[in-house]
Amino acid sequence: MKNITLILVLVALSLPAKIYACTSVIISGKYTADGRPIMWKHRDTSNENNKLVYVTSGRYNYIAMVNVGKKELTEAWMGMNAAGFCIMNTTSYNLNSGEDENGKYGEGEIMGRALAICATLEDFEKLIDSLEKPTGLESNFGVIDAFGGAAYYEVGDSSITKIDVNNKSVAPLGFIVMTNYSFNGDPETGHGYSRYITAYNLFYKAAMQNNLTVEFILRNAERNLVNGFTGLDLTNFSTSEKEVKMVHFKDNIARRTTTSSAIFKGVAAGDDHDNTIMWVVGGWPLATAAYPVWFNDDHNLPQLLTSPEGQNSEMCDIALRMKRESMPVTRGHGKDYLDINKLCNSEQSGYLQWIRSLEDEIINITGKYLDNIGKPVPDSKQIRELYEVIDRMVILAYRNHGYNFME
Repeated sequence: MKNITLILVLVALSLPAKIYACTSVIISGKYTADGRPIMWKHRDTSNENNKLVYVTSGRYNYIAMVNVGKKELTEAWMGMNAAGFCIMNTTSYNLNSGEDENGKYGEGEIMGRALAICATLEDFEKLIDSLEKPTGLESNFGVIDAFGGAAYYEVGDSSITKIDVNNKSVAPLGFIVMTNYSFNGDPETGHGYSRYITAYNLFYKAAMQNNLTVEFILRNAERNLVNGFTGLDLTNFSTSEKEVKMVHFKDNIARRTTTSSAIFKGVAAGDDHDNTIMWVVGGWPLATAAYPVWFNDDHNLPQLLTSPEGQNSEMCDIALRMKRESMPVTRGHGKDYLDINKLCNSEQSGYLQWIRSLEDEIINITGKYLDNIGKPVPDSKQIRELYEVIDRMVILAYRNHGYNFME
């Protein structure tokens, strides 16, 4: 009996830990039409309940995507602060030996601390350098600031490597894609190679067409269902809404474990730091439209994306319901299969089809609103009004498809 127990323990220890599959990109402001850098994180985690918070307790106020729970105001998983500093990360699986897995620091803790105290890339470098080694970190941190800085930092137990996205010899097309491995790590390990291929191909084409924009990311990368190795696009398997059409749903940018996303549009040199904007997808991206979010004196956030401490956001709850309806098989490996007709179908009633239309309307009305007020950043009253307009649009669109928010 003791031998059986020992074998079971050894087998359990040999099994790989859960792998979470974030995809990201940083685009240098030198390669965008308006000179503003762009940073995107597509987040995967076992913590399904994500929401937006506005934190005012540090040196700088910040807005961040967090896990619902006890650490909402201390951990952050992507965010921006009032100094124009933005940060995100992807977990790396090829930097450390595994000997120091129980390290001193967590990725969310470091990003929360950085948002509270950092204004520049140099500030972040000082923070990372100050950490006691071994750190226990194994992460690719992405950072942009209000002074043109744009870089990734591959941070391991005792190593830090900076990848400068503004360096033409490093990023000749003005962008760097990162998934779940580090360029300076062990090339035989790591994860996310298929997603890297998909994302790199997308951004390569966009760079060739001078189309490195927020809109391009939302339309082409955010909900991408192409497998980088096979080239298969799951949307091509859709048929009628009347049919259940199951497809293998495992190694795409948009996945079962994806929980939220954000695109940060920084500021051009000399611009006001408040011009930074965060386009937030506050739930499973295949069932959630993006919202524009700004800093404001009244600390307003879109009502559907936030909630009182410890409570879920309504948007995330609705998106999770939709995800479960599109992945109805729970036995065995059923979680790896998706009813693609829930997302797109010949009747044009799939989640992706009407959510993309809704998102286009949100982008359009936001642009018109900014044109009407004649400035790049609305004031607190105008931001609240715009959030309310978008909330109403979202509530109506979801209601028309059978999903009701509390009002």
